[in-house]
Amino acid sequence: MQTRIKTLDILTLLSTPGIGRRTVQQLLEAELESSPSSLLELRDLLVERASVNGHRMRIPTSMELQDAYRVAERVLESSHELGVQVIGPDTQMFPRQLREIPDPPVMLYVLGNAQCLYREPAVAVIGTREPSQFGLSAAEKLSATLAAQQFVIVSGLAIGCDAAAHTGCLNAGGQTLAVLAHGLDHIYPSKNRDLAHKILDSGGCLVSEYAPGTRPRGNFFVERDRLQSGLSAAVIVIETGLRGGTMHTAQFCIDQHRLLACVVHPPKFASHEKARGNQMLIAEGKALPLSSRADIDSFVARFQTVPKTNESEKSMGPTKKRTEQLSFFSEWAS
Repeated sequence: MQTRIKTLDILTLLSTPGIGRRTVQQLLEAELESSPSSLLELRDLLVERASVNGHRMRIPTSMELQDAYRVAERVLESSHELGVQVIGPDTQMFPRQLREIPDPPVMLYVLGNAQCLYREPAVAVIGTREPSQFGLSAAEKLSATLAAQQFVIVSGLAIGCDAAAHTGCLNAGGQTLAVLAHGLDHIYPSKNRDLAHKILDSGGCLVSEYAPGTRPRGNFFVERDRLQSGLSAAVIVIETGLRGGTMHTAQFCIDQHRLLACVVHPPKFASHEKARGNQMLIAEGKALPLSSRADIDSFVARFQTVPKTNESEKSMGPTKKRTEQLSFFSEWAS
């Protein structure tokens, strides 16, 4: 097993001026003979890696490292007081799927049932904060459908499609996981605070790569998007325009070699501005179209180890089967 830098040392580095996540990740990827056992050895490791990589890395002073170490200790203490689990890549609890993505997180904070991180399959259901009525209904009902098939629903707790996805999953008695762009000592947006509590009460969890006390910033939401797809086997776009956070997640999904799918809007909503991103991703061949119950069944079957056969559907005539496929989506448009 590769020698890894301990969680407390990682937190110390992240609390050190001039050292960010990507620098820490380079250290984590380095082949180390042993883990640093003191702040002096940790500083020596920084000096060594700067020399090997030829980077103009700012080497912190011993005093700066000591100050950062005390900050790291406070992070662990405050996390413990909040009931937040701190999961470093030096532990077996760090999710395997996140180790494999480009630009992985170097620390995770989890509030609630951390076992959600390891349940499979998980699918991210995401979309615009300003959905059509169809989009809201589709996010909720599709998430409920997938939750009934034992999928963990991953989303971002934003207003709009995200909140509807979490709600649909909870209504179906499923487990849902919200990836946040800030510390877990507060909930943003505050409008979804009750929803966050319902997620926790129902055996789900909240996840972040940011320490308690960290407030949301614009770039944090983009960084958060890569974790939504990274924690999932697939991403389903409910509704999106041509720009925005949902398109960021879709691109991360493609880069991470996850399956991407998009809901196809019925004619009544096909001209909606927030359907244009879906249409583009499908037209460019980047996403699977979901336009019928058969499409959703096919999507689900990709993640089932033993395909299930519905005998009544096998004997169903083509006219009846097609009618049911259409009604599945037409109900959402009502």
